Amino acid sequence: MLCSERILVIRLFSPFPGFRKRCKLLSPALTILLLCLSTRAGDLPKKHGQENRHSQPIPFSHKLHVQLGLLCLNCHGMPEPGDHATYPKEAKCMTCHDTIKAASSEIKKLTEYYRANKPVPWVRIYRIPDYVFFSHKKHHQEAKVDCETCHGPVAEREAIKQEKPTSMTSCMDCHEERGASVGCNYCHNL
Repeated sequence: MLCSERILVIRLFSPFPGFRKRCKLLSPALTILLLCLSTRAGDLPKKHGQENRHSQPIPFSHKLHVQLGLLCLNCHGMPEPGDHATYPKEAKCMTCHDTIKAASSEIKKLTEYYRANKPVPWVRIYRIPDYVFFSHKKHHQEAKVDCETCHGPVAEREAIKQEKPTSMTSCMDCHEERGASVGCNYCHNL
């Protein structure tokens, strides 16, 4: 494929703004591969105002818990190697809820999960494609990126919905703003 043909393909099938600029110099095979991978539904940016309507098994107010003094990392740990932030263990929740609001029907559900030694089946809101390398530890602890940068103002929310895109464009824009690498193999196994 000639360079001009490759650019035409990119212009015709660009899955998101800025894609053409970033792919003009790629090999034809890599260009086609990236087009295929980036058009997966999970990687496309959300339309402005589009809400995810996820119902959690137990209502949880991040706003209330932050007002009580909890920080993101008090509940969402990053066990080594730090690739993922975790959900809190039910035992952690029960350190307070053994007595606080223990009679509430929702806390009774939490207590049932705890006593059965089963995790609460929380519905995951933010996802990145499996072919992308991402480390919460590198972003949060090393690059000093606040949780809100990627997850939005969670501390102000009663219920969580996806407010920020997890698209290739949003990641690359953030990398460019912060002077981090935008090389393909920085986040992708090529």
